[in-house]
Amino acid sequence: MSRHITRSRHDGKPVLVVAGYDRPLGELFLHIIREASDTASREAVETFVYDSLDEPQKDWTDINILADTLTGLGVQVPASLLEQIYLDQIFNVGNRFVEHPAAETGGDRTG
Repeated sequence: MSRHITRSRHDGKPVLVVAGYDRPLGELFLHIIREASDTASREAVETFVYDSLDEPQKDWTDINILADTLTGLGVQVPASLLEQIYLDQIFNVGNRFVEHPAAETGGDRTG
C-alpha cells in the first residue's frame, strides 16, 4: 500500500489528509482526520472528517473520484499528491510513504 500525507484545512480547521493506493485491493483510499486537543485530559483526540470506506459505492479505482471528493469537501492538496498516487496505481506500487508539503497547494484546489 502506498501512503501519501499532507496537511490542509477543512471548514477552517487543520486536518491531516492521508490517501494512497491499496495494491492488494487495487483501489485508492482517502482519509481526512481532524486533530483536536482535549484540554481536560491533555490527550490528543483524532476525529475522522472523511473515510472513503464509508462510501463503497464510489469507484475507488478512479483517481478523479478521489480528486472530486477532495474538491467537494473543500480540501486543498498539493498537485504532487494526486500525481504520485496516480503513478502508484499505474505502476502497482506498494510499501511507499511520501509526505507532501502543504505549502505546495498554492491556489490549486486539488492539483
